Amino acid sequence: MDNPQSGRAIQFQFNGTSGEYFKIWIVNIMLSIITLGIYSPWAKVRKKRYFYGNTTLDSSSFDYLGDPLAILKGRMIVFAFILVYASTTQYIPLLEFAFIIIYLIGLPWMVVKSLQFNARNSAYRNIRFNFEGRLGEATFIFIFLSFISMLTLGLAVPYAIKRMKQFTVENSYFGTSQFEFHATTGAFYRIYLLPMLIPFIGILAAIAIPAYQGYVTAAKTQQDPQHQVQPPRETQTPDQNGSYEEQEFKHAIENCVRAPGPEQCAKQEINQEPGAEVFAGMGAVLIAYLLMGLIWVYVHTRSINLVLNSTTLNAHSLQSKIRVRNMFYIYLTNILGVLFSLGLLIPWASIRLAKYRLANTAFIANGEIHNFIADQQKSVSATGGEFTEAFDIDLGF
Repeated sequence: MDNPQSGRAIQFQFNGTSGEYFKIWIVNIMLSIITLGIYSPWAKVRKKRYFYGNTTLDSSSFDYLGDPLAILKGRMIVFAFILVYASTTQYIPLLEFAFIIIYLIGLPWMVVKSLQFNARNSAYRNIRFNFEGRLGEATFIFIFLSFISMLTLGLAVPYAIKRMKQFTVENSYFGTSQFEFHATTGAFYRIYLLPMLIPFIGILAAIAIPAYQGYVTAAKTQQDPQHQVQPPRETQTPDQNGSYEEQEFKHAIENCVRAPGPEQCAKQEINQEPGAEVFAGMGAVLIAYLLMGLIWVYVHTRSINLVLNSTTLNAHSLQSKIRVRNMFYIYLTNILGVLFSLGLLIPWASIRLAKYRLANTAFIANGEIHNFIADQQKSVSATGGEFTEAFDIDLGF
């Protein structure tokens, strides 16, 4: 048994490999297709058990205890709801509003049941996690705060997300010990400040750039004698060299002679085709997608670090040090690899991401972790240690 050390960092590790997971992944895909999706709950359990089993902390792995039948039951409920919705609203469109109301009423229940299922079927050293969130609080967060976020044009989004994370963490348990959440609302606003400002900057740029370009074009037109407005032809007098048409023809011939190549005149109209503009437009779209991806990775990464670094369990805490640039590089190369491999590199991308995240996540033990685990085992045994699973279902949240 190790000596107790205050603030000792115990690193998470992931031992899975792309080759092993590819075998599980390809079998899951094939069986799900053959069974028309019926096998998908068993595929989900196999995937989770592989990732949980290969995630270790202090030389002990995690366990996933989910029942595929419970997952199938939850998916059948969701499928039945969608089927009834699609079949009835096609003939009675007014019912669509009623289904939206039913969905909004049922949303907090679905969130709570899914969080309970995932927590109660996760374990470490034979001690299960648990979730005991209340429907009233879930309704306030997922319904009321969502409407407030829309009414405030997104200004309340950081606060709503903070409350969602707080709801998830503070209602979670490891054995009988409750997690605590210490992040402030201001910390979430600091993360979302830049993404919230970018749309306003884009609107200003969309107005200012064309206006500036128009101003520059107008200034050049006034300064360039070739673009100055000429008086009407009927007010001009022909010179001794011939008519107006002859002068214009001679001017065109002189331009062709001075051209850098003999094909310049023949291809004059072809060169006016908007090829450069098309490539410029494609480049602008690509840059826009990269920028949006970078913003998403920035918010996602900073949020993970904030949530984990603000979570405590009794005297212990978590630590996350994932970096935005590393996550952006991993996501970008993962997407390119999956696209060019037509999806065959999905297992490689999943394993790669899991390894990086866990390699930069640690459990900070303020005291002896073995004594903490032993205390949890005694507490769970004293209270029975059995969670009711009669109504546990996985609804995909």
